[in-house]
Amino acid sequence: MARPFDPNANLPATPARLVDRLRSYDFVIKSVDAAGGGVMGAKKLGLVFPKDGLEIDVKWKAAPPGGEGWNNSPRREIGAYAVQELFLDPDDYPVPPVVARGIPLDAYAVVDEAATPNIEGTRCVFGGMAAWLENVAQPENAFDPERFSADRRYAFHFANLNLLAYLIAHRDARSNNFLMPKDPSNPRVFSIDNGIAFGGVFYNFVTWHFDEIRTAGLPKPSIDRLRRVSRETLSGLGVLGELRADSAGVLSAVTPGENLDPKVGTRVAPGRIQLGLTTAEIDGIATRLQELLARIDAGELGVF
Repeated sequence: MARPFDPNANLPATPARLVDRLRSYDFVIKSVDAAGGGVMGAKKLGLVFPKDGLEIDVKWKAAPPGGEGWNNSPRREIGAYAVQELFLDPDDYPVPPVVARGIPLDAYAVVDEAATPNIEGTRCVFGGMAAWLENVAQPENAFDPERFSADRRYAFHFANLNLLAYLIAHRDARSNNFLMPKDPSNPRVFSIDNGIAFGGVFYNFVTWHFDEIRTAGLPKPSIDRLRRVSRETLSGLGVLGELRADSAGVLSAVTPGENLDPKVGTRVAPGRIQLGLTTAEIDGIATRLQELLARIDAGELGVF
């Protein structure tokens, strides 16, 4: 499992620390590079956090005007991160830490000097910011059935990724959306693009995806934890975060208020944006979970 500041680690700090820093701490952008890998509009930013000197790289993707597009959705990325928290420990998360953030226009000039606010009533660029994975590479095939049968640790991690993808209806299984550690003894598998999830209309109909269970079994500890997930818990996914413009017009994270509109995922008002899953998307998770547990109880799917 990855450990903070281990030279072979895949994250520079614990997920909790990274989410905290990315969501709320001031930073300085020290470098800007293309993210590569077919991630439309994404940038690799080198950040320094003056408060504690932490230096990390992040994947940054500015949101479309209004805060969401069909394949550019900070709330869906954050939703995928939140769903994995229901049944996995942080060291086993396949989705890297991700937050919604507003970057002031003056600081954003090093990324795009012509940028304008993409949320009404602000003076910043709003988007999704995820921790950059280190010491990883794109696998030729993220799912290796032979290794799944022979390597219990790989089976654990890949089955959990498949389980998450099923629950969130992830429909973007291109190979460049998955990364694995370069260290062959580390069997983790990461999902780095979750913008087409939760039942979106647009996706690649030609190929198969991991929105169906494709592994020979699922980890019993994960299934046991999912059995304890209540509808009330799932309803909490309706509000995943909220940002409001400060005195300088920069969107900053605040304690979320009541759900502004359960039928809409990205809820925008002048100087304010609230993110969450819609009632229909939460209903979808609940239905898929119920159907999964029924298949396991009927002996159609095994656990290990």
